[in-house]
Amino acid sequence: MLELSESDAGGERSVTVGDELVLRLAENRMTGYRWHLSAPGGFLTVVDDTYQAPQPGRPGAPGVRAVRLRATHPGSHELTAVSQRPWTQGTEPGSRLRFVIRVLG
Repeated sequence: MLELSESDAGGERSVTVGDELVLRLAENRMTGYRWHLSAPGGFLTVVDDTYQAPQPGRPGAPGVRAVRLRATHPGSHELTAVSQRPWTQGTEPGSRLRFVIRVLG
């Protein structure tokens, strides 16, 4: 299973149709920011979406958002993750990450 994080943004990774990948991103829900994923063309299907809270005793620390995806269509595709507060739609996001995923048939 391919694992991606913020440090992989901007690069290209390859998987085969049917393979799963996990995108792990730091997310601080106390600030209101949430990651929103966009994968035009439906080349990825969300299999699971979880949030692991920070360890107790660390108020304000970020947790980890883990989204498990399955590759469904061959080709070179773009997966975008945008960190934004729900009430600030239409404004510049806090962070924007872009991943190029090459899905082999």
